[in-house]
Amino acid sequence: MNISEFNYIEASLWFTCAVILFCTGIKVGKSSPYFKIILVVVPAFIAFGISDIIEAQTGAWWRPVSLLFLKAACVITIAGCYYQYYKINKGNT
Repeated sequence: MNISEFNYIEASLWFTCAVILFCTGIKVGKSSPYFKIILVVVPAFIAFGISDIIEAQTGAWWRPVSLLFLKAACVITIAGCYYQYYKINKGNT
């Protein structure tokens, strides 16, 4: 398996995460404290998957520079959503 194939597999992982979270968002409903987090994290996972498709074509995660910024924005967004999820769960214990 070469790096390009790995990137396509990784992209499918991020798309799968987005689909699962989207379905979870529908299941929990708008009244759930997690709903707003899901509204933010689903597009972030989709964008992260797209960035891996671009990476498979360019051969590098830092080329072009806009790809680096896209990946950084996705990671920061996903980490921020996890932090919000953690804060909600901390209050429920």
